[in-house]
Amino acid sequence: MTEEQMTDERPPRTIRMFPDYAGTVLWISTPIDYEDTGLSGALVAQLEAWEQSYYDSLDSDFKWVPETAARIFAEQGVHLARLVSAEVGPQFVVEISSSDDDTEAMRIRAEHSAENPKAEAAFTRLFDEAEADDRRIAELVRNEPDGEWTAYAPLSGTVFKPNSNEKVEPPTEAE
Repeated sequence: MTEEQMTDERPPRTIRMFPDYAGTVLWISTPIDYEDTGLSGALVAQLEAWEQSYYDSLDSDFKWVPETAARIFAEQGVHLARLVSAEVGPQFVVEISSSDDDTEAMRIRAEHSAENPKAEAAFTRLFDEAEADDRRIAELVRNEPDGEWTAYAPLSGTVFKPNSNEKVEPPTEAE
């Protein structure tokens, strides 16, 4: 079986593209750092500028100033999504969410092979790792049905326990 046939049989993987105060506009299940994407430097610079334009165009109430900024932002986003799609190739769909919550997300898929094999390989690896994590978590849930879920905030060291009011603070330097 050729690589093209394998790609055609597997549904495309979805890269989501939107600003959300994460230092990147690219998401799989979590934000993706630009340095992990293999995307060209010029495209990364454009994505960073596009994200910054979002923050610069909102007032303190998160309203667009001027109102035309929302349209311009959406148009630029579609253009950039096409560029990302071209670099990663047809095994990926780039889903771009508009700045307007009332509109549907647009899905863009390249029609030709990846223009940037490094980016294609990087996103393949990122998706493979995310899917391996999902399988590992599913296995943990199957094997430990009475286990306890926690969330860890690495910057503060805080551990949160869902479904309880308990929050475990990080140890102090004296401990």
